[in-house]
Amino acid sequence: MAAKGIFLAGTDTDVGKTWVAAAILRNLASAGCTVAAYKPVASGFASASDKRSDAWRLWDAAGRRWQPEDVCPQSFAAPIAPPSSARAEGRRVDELLLRSGFAASRSRGDVVVVEAAGGLFSPLSDQTLVVDLAKEFALPVVLVDAARLGAIGRTLAAICAARAEGLRVAVVVLSHTTPPGEDEGPTASRTIAREAAAEIARRTGVPFAILDHGAERMPPGIDWLALATG
Repeated sequence: MAAKGIFLAGTDTDVGKTWVAAAILRNLASAGCTVAAYKPVASGFASASDKRSDAWRLWDAAGRRWQPEDVCPQSFAAPIAPPSSARAEGRRVDELLLRSGFAASRSRGDVVVVEAAGGLFSPLSDQTLVVDLAKEFALPVVLVDAARLGAIGRTLAAICAARAEGLRVAVVVLSHTTPPGEDEGPTASRTIAREAAAEIARRTGVPFAILDHGAERMPPGIDWLALATG
């Protein structure tokens, strides 16, 4: 039977998607799943085996099965949009591999967690946006934003856009990408994030989770296995 899964998209780049994806992978593994991670394409590191790369972190969270390149079969060095990063090396993002890499990941685990690059409408190749793969893979979408000022507006806009494209946003995650400020402290920071998430849920009906800075697993509240397996 083909694996089920979850598709993580962001409101933007650098909003904490990789930390959230890794935490979800650990939660699923704890539930007894054989998990696989898939990142269709990445830029900023020439190799998925670089321990600083998103692909390596996902591979580590998934239990270090197979190789980091199985998690992300296409990596380019320049920290810019993948198609531009590929062109800087005289290469192009392989359109077929974006899709076949996902099919391979589905064969490796009970559940596959897909982490896209950038925001929902970021380009993955000259022809493909993140939203295009989200529709093709037909997995429930987990929308991630950073737990910082503007989260409500960014997330509401992204949910509206996703719905206009026919996608179902199943969960919103606000991720604390930086430690709490010295003035506000961790308790105040969590309260602010929770109030923002509750406002998003009130306006959209989408449940939410909040990932603390440095947390390795998602907090209780969302049944990730049920979400991933339908």
